[in-house]
Amino acid sequence: MNDVIISVSSVMPKNNSKVMFALYKNENITNNSTIIIHGHTDILGDKDYNLNLSQKSAEETQRILEMKLALKGIKGTKFKTTGFGEDESLAPFENKLPEERFYNRSVIIDIIPN
Repeated sequence: MNDVIISVSSVMPKNNSKVMFALYKNENITNNSTIIIHGHTDILGDKDYNLNLSQKSAEETQRILEMKLALKGIKGTKFKTTGFGEDESLAPFENKLPEERFYNRSVIIDIIPN
């Protein structure tokens, strides 16, 4: 299983597009693979809003990956997306500073080759 962490923001940072390209090129992803995508947020804002935002981030990541993989001829990959909102922080910080919150605005991707 591979863990990939992508930082989430309103505009996908340049390094994220490189990560997505690396995932697209990953030889472990086949028609029978399972890709698990977990969305996370920081603690700013309403808890329900953050939960919804984290789910949308995971689903958007899935949409982009499905599109990229289809171009590669891989169409049977199974996806599981879950948004955790602020409930499962990725970083052990208090989320007080912008650079601390950055780490929790992320999507984690696990690839399980079959």
